[in-house]
Amino acid sequence: MMPRQNMLVGRFSASAGARLGARWLLVLLPLLLLPILSQGCSAPTPAPNLPDMVLKGGRVVDPESGLDAVRNVAIEGGRITAISEQTIPGERTLDVQGLVVVPGFVDLHSHAQTPLGQGFQLLDGVTTALELESGSYPVADLGDYPPIDIANQPLINFGASVGHAWLRGQILEGPNAPTGIDDLYARVMRGESAASLDGPAFTQSLSPDQLPMLRAGLQRGLDQGGLGIGFLLDYMSEVVTDAEMEVVFQVAAERQAPIIVHIRRGIAGDPAGLIEVIGWAKKTGAPVHICHIQANAMSAIDEFMTLIRQARADGVQISTESFPYNAGSTSISAAVFSRNWQEIFDITYEDVEWPATGERFDQEKWERYRKEYPEGTVVHHYNKEDWTRVASLAPDVAIASDGLPILSPQFGVPPWGIGTFSKMLRRYVREEKSLALIDAINKMSLLPATILEGWAPALRRKGRVRVGADADLTIFNLAEVTDNATFADPLQASTGVEYVLVAGKLVVSGGEIVDDLYPGNRVLAPLKRTGR
Repeated sequence: MMPRQNMLVGRFSASAGARLGARWLLVLLPLLLLPILSQGCSAPTPAPNLPDMVLKGGRVVDPESGLDAVRNVAIEGGRITAISEQTIPGERTLDVQGLVVVPGFVDLHSHAQTPLGQGFQLLDGVTTALELESGSYPVADLGDYPPIDIANQPLINFGASVGHAWLRGQILEGPNAPTGIDDLYARVMRGESAASLDGPAFTQSLSPDQLPMLRAGLQRGLDQGGLGIGFLLDYMSEVVTDAEMEVVFQVAAERQAPIIVHIRRGIAGDPAGLIEVIGWAKKTGAPVHICHIQANAMSAIDEFMTLIRQARADGVQISTESFPYNAGSTSISAAVFSRNWQEIFDITYEDVEWPATGERFDQEKWERYRKEYPEGTVVHHYNKEDWTRVASLAPDVAIASDGLPILSPQFGVPPWGIGTFSKMLRRYVREEKSLALIDAINKMSLLPATILEGWAPALRRKGRVRVGADADLTIFNLAEVTDNATFADPLQASTGVEYVLVAGKLVVSGGEIVDDLYPGNRVLAPLKRTGR
């Protein structure tokens, strides 16, 4: 067989003249081809960098800009890099046509700082869940207590305020006192203690000599990145003095850090607790956030909202939140149940449920369970839908779940830490059409982010679908999104949330949590090192 190179040369040798010409051609050919070969061998133009992922053809709803239209969204390095009607090439394209693309929901009030809790919230569209009402002390200890380990394996973003109650406990009891609700429940799981709220932190007053310790501790917690000051005032209603109130509000005012407060309850519908907090805010200039307004106000919700709006008009930095359920839930050992709770909630024993079994109480069972099961959770049914919907529909009230810790299927919990956000979409947007989709998204993402972003600038990149924002995104089917959790059977995840991205990582795909992916981050306010 003729060698391959001879075959190529032979194409030029049909005659002697051709052979002569071929010789010259062989000499000249490299010179003639040199410019062409030089061009062909030059370094190729580098291909443009493609975004990590492109969300193709979804209905993008952004409450900040008012956008509600079909768009393509590009994501690179955990941020949104482009939003366009035009096709965007990407390393990976996710077809989300027919689905709604919104900012991941921001939950300002979640005690569900456990692996199970984060999983249920993720399937409810939550990408950032913060423990602000109760907080933690130290702040960095949140979620880092075996068997609870969200600190090292977070599905979603998490963080805590400076927990006034837990700092208080350490002042009164010493360094081995619980550091937060998650620590309290972790101790229960380890068989070390009961998750009761009747310890010294909730039942003893601070002495004048201990108030400087409280002040220093609150300042230290804020220096370490605490997301405001969590103030469980109602749980220690009988023991917090005006002198202690002044310390808490002065520290917050000096730093312009928000106080996230569970106001004192009076007789059902009495606004005295709200008026008290507004008065301290006016006196000191401290920002305040009122927890679960509908649970405190009950039949007086319109009056409570009028007081908040008037305070805002008077220059008070004040905000509030609600959840779309008509019951409350807390520990059976909570201080409120040592007071005139039947008048406070306008209920009787039969209105209180033991969620582990669904049983209702009578007086004998109530007194026995308080002694035998101080760590138990109860659900008290005291609200009405007409009252709850006032806050659920109000444009200036954020949605926050107040979800309780979920440690195992054996622990009874109410449904709102599992289905709050899907319930808003199902009930008020899809079924009743009493709330526009963009307004519901605002209440669940942008509004809570803006409430906190003045103190914690990391929130300025959340709650939005815009270029430069964090790629924390929730993608759902509006026709199917449904809250499945009930009081009788709470551990039922929401459905219809098809995809969720946290920091640009697809952590829910096809309605299922992706295995072994933990893209969440701890949210902190800017650290301040003062040497204290």
